Amino acid sequence: MTGASPRRSNKRARVLAAASTLFLRNGIRATTMEAIAREAQIAKPTLYAQFADKHAIFSALLEQLVADKHAAFDAALGGEGAVTERTGRALAAKFGVISAALAGAAHVEELFAAHYEGAALFERSNQRIAQKLVSVFGEAGVAAPERLAFLVLAAAKGVAEAGITEARLADDLMLLAERLVGPEVT
Repeated sequence: MTGASPRRSNKRARVLAAASTLFLRNGIRATTMEAIAREAQIAKPTLYAQFADKHAIFSALLEQLVADKHAAFDAALGGEGAVTERTGRALAAKFGVISAALAGAAHVEELFAAHYEGAALFERSNQRIAQKLVSVFGEAGVAAPERLAFLVLAAAKGVAEAGITEARLADDLMLLAERLVGPEVT
């Protein structure tokens, strides 16, 4: 969106906020472009000038979610403290962004199924996060940083998918990092 006018950026932000609200409340299938335009308080032609269809809007929302997830993860991983603590905080931040984005969603399963539209985006995101952990673990003297990064991320995904509360999720991810990363750090 380089060079976009502030007015166009504002309309785009309104469209994304409106679509997010409607997708969470009604699901993707039940949300129409007309409903998004109405919720964003813009004309349908203005909406179509920015997005070809609701799937393009959903893809833009996924891109924003990934950017937010990376920012939170990077800030926590780059913060103060031991590698174990930073890893736990980074995992909690990553999954916290996702949890916050889905808070109150009536159609979580549909949204997760639809995320396969962004499968390549999520794969690149996961690879980037894994590489960050590999780098941090390598700097900390971990003997097999790639293997540990894989195990930590796979275990964290399992914990996050267990459907526990957001507050407990952070505690459980801290414990996971303590138990998996702690013994490996020299």
